Amino acid sequence: MMNAAEINTTVMERFSRLAANHRLAHAYMLVGPRDSGKTQTALSLAQLVNCECPKAQPCGQCAVCLKIASGNHPDVYVIDSDDPESVKIENIRYLLGRTQLRAYEAKTKVFIIRNIEQMISQVANTLLKTLEEPTTNTLIILTTSVPEAVLDTIQSRCHIVKFLPSAVNRIIQFLKEGGIAEQDAHFLAVYSEGCLGRACQLAKQDIILKRNRILDDMLFNRRQDDFLKELSGDPLQAAVVLGLLLSFFRDVLLLKSGAPSSALVHQGCLKEQKTFALREMADLSLIIRQIVQTKKLLDEHLNARMSFFLLREYLWAN
Repeated sequence: MMNAAEINTTVMERFSRLAANHRLAHAYMLVGPRDSGKTQTALSLAQLVNCECPKAQPCGQCAVCLKIASGNHPDVYVIDSDDPESVKIENIRYLLGRTQLRAYEAKTKVFIIRNIEQMISQVANTLLKTLEEPTTNTLIILTTSVPEAVLDTIQSRCHIVKFLPSAVNRIIQFLKEGGIAEQDAHFLAVYSEGCLGRACQLAKQDIILKRNRILDDMLFNRRQDDFLKELSGDPLQAAVVLGLLLSFFRDVLLLKSGAPSSALVHQGCLKEQKTFALREMADLSLIIRQIVQTKKLLDEHLNARMSFFLLREYLWAN
């Protein structure tokens, strides 16, 4: 299902100008952080080239736009990986077969391949022929958050479109309109690095409640052994904890350097941050290095239990 709020309007304005001048290419690669609206924008482009009421932007209300938005259009294909390690070669072969056939009802067939960086070389080479010999009335859209992992031969056959972070104020306003308090909206907007989709996902995952529990357990609860043992057995939760701690101590350093509270990510934790800002810079640097070291162990799939307990000692050194 499409979420109109996640569509990158700047990119869509560019596509609209190209379409109006009949200058759309046959293949694009949308490059940007995870949850930055690449897939939603690709679907909006599919609507644009097939809308029954062609204007500067797709109408979103005609039968074609509604089918694409609901994922039920027979000529718009979204290929994603069932296997998190790679896009299946069977999916690509199916795509190659469909590009050679006439459209059922669309003016332009659209093939969206998400997370192209997950392709193994065999699958990527299978896609190259289609990119090299495009059929008429066919548009191929690839998305990636790791462009350096995509074969140069694929990149060279696509027009690259980069997604820049959204304005924080725009995301804050959108979240506030959805009933989220201003301080929480500010945290979500900044912590998501300007990705509206990620901010919405974090809100659905109750990241605010998780953050409060994490900060309480890690920073202000001396009897935290059970929580640390829990983290040692749950790498995903541990990664969330470390990310939040790193951003918290980034705020502490800003406060210590005299930055205003408006520059902070965790504006609702000002009292706690001021407490840590009283610590020596050497202590704070040690804490941050230990957070980074623990994250490195997790990234390398190594046991981080002792590293977490050492981090606890640094946090409670005073």
